[in-house]
Amino acid sequence: MNAGRLDPPVTVVLEGRARAGADESDVDGVEVVHAPGEGDDTIAAIAEAHFGVVVVTADRRLADRVRATDAEVVAPSWLLDQLAD
Repeated sequence: MNAGRLDPPVTVVLEGRARAGADESDVDGVEVVHAPGEGDDTIAAIAEAHFGVVVVTADRRLADRVRATDAEVVAPSWLLDQLAD
């Protein structure tokens, strides 16, 4: 993996007012999804539906939910390290 890049596919889940910040799209392996309700529910559903998912979160309850689907959970610091030049 090159510095400053993540291997696709990457899914960004936006909820609430954050949805206004980006349209739903799928460009160059990065998909933006608008959560219809709670973002955690959408993230957990994605983790359950796809094998090999890595979820970036500091939320312990969400981490427990996605670990129950056999997804990997990493801290936001991991993501920052991946994006650092």
